[in-house]
Amino acid sequence: MKMSATTVRRGLYGMFAGGLLALGSAAMVAPAANAQPGPGAESDCSLSAIASTSSTVSASTSTYLASNPVANEALTEIATQPQEQATEAFRTYFAENPQVESELTAINQPAADLSSQCGIDVTPTPISTALIDV
Repeated sequence: MKMSATTVRRGLYGMFAGGLLALGSAAMVAPAANAQPGPGAESDCSLSAIASTSSTVSASTSTYLASNPVANEALTEIATQPQEQATEAFRTYFAENPQVESELTAINQPAADLSSQCGIDVTPTPISTALIDV
């Protein structure tokens, strides 16, 4: 079964929104610190390590956005746009909000590091994908 980009994007958006609902009431913690892989994980390209890193990055992104409703609303609106428009809208938003970009980049750094180390795409959230495109 072949899925269109729109179907995949909608599925990712739904997964992202579900994560926000599940963790929306969580207390704000240091998301970047929580997103760090454990000792020895630097060279682990197993599916379990990828899933663990993705899960941690997703949870930290959710916590960050739940505690920053203005950013959450703006980025959610952008994520619903067609891919070409969304890519440009994310660039514009991050250029106008460098602190949000910096904080989300720090949260997503473990996924970016794993992508680089393992030679595979690790993009646990639409924000992860947007930060690659910026």
